Amino acid sequence: CAAFCLGAFPSLPALAAPPAQVQERIASGELFTFVDVRATALFQKGHIPGAINIPAALVPVKELPPLGRVIVYDDGLGPNLAAPAAAALNKKPGIQAEVFTGGFAAWESGRGTTTRPRGMRSEELPVITHARLKETPGRDVVLVDLRKPPTTNPAVKTASAPSLTDLRAEFPQARIVRSPFDAASGASPQSKTAATAAATASTAPLLVLIDQNDGAAEAMARTLKANGINRFVILVGGEETLARKGERGLQRLGSTITVRRPAATKNPPNP
Repeated sequence: CAAFCLGAFPSLPALAAPPAQVQERIASGELFTFVDVRATALFQKGHIPGAINIPAALVPVKELPPLGRVIVYDDGLGPNLAAPAAAALNKKPGIQAEVFTGGFAAWESGRGTTTRPRGMRSEELPVITHARLKETPGRDVVLVDLRKPPTTNPAVKTASAPSLTDLRAEFPQARIVRSPFDAASGASPQSKTAATAAATASTAPLLVLIDQNDGAAEAMARTLKANGINRFVILVGGEETLARKGERGLQRLGSTITVRRPAATKNPPNP
């Protein structure tokens, strides 16, 4: 029989493949195909070498040859698109699909090889909307609360300082920390830090940076990138979007925040 036999694999539910396990399987010489279900524009910016791109919405209707074993990944920065895509692939003859947990962001955080070009490029910080965050499984999320709480000093009298949104009430299944680098204190899931969770879990959680739309989330994002952590997003609008329950009127728009550095002047004017 050829390397992959038509109909050799039953229609199985999608299994989860943690990053470390996938790296070990690659090192052992196991053969499989990566299927990238992100938008084509994101795929073209960088992907796992050898991956094929099938946007998630097209997977159920796409006619494919018997690819054998495949590992499906999305961006890892919001709702899980890889799981339903893998389930759809498992219904096709000659394909056995698994989900790469944590997606492309987890692959990059684990220093996996990608096709991203080296060198300087525009800084892009991923963001997530209130609606998409609501759709993201809470067990995979750590909310990093960078908001400044109102003063509690009775000697300081303020005119009805606005209270902050209760994150536990808004996202009851998510863990909440003040910093991804805090030391763990106590045994409750809420007291664990993202750094501790990343060290003990097979896949690092998705860090959601929440500020008061004051730049604190962008600053923390750069710190995380400097430490090799890529699985994070910034909540669009921060506290403002929480107060509005995701309604319009936000200052951050789009799927990323792009910071472009001004080009150097070739011939600066004489003083």
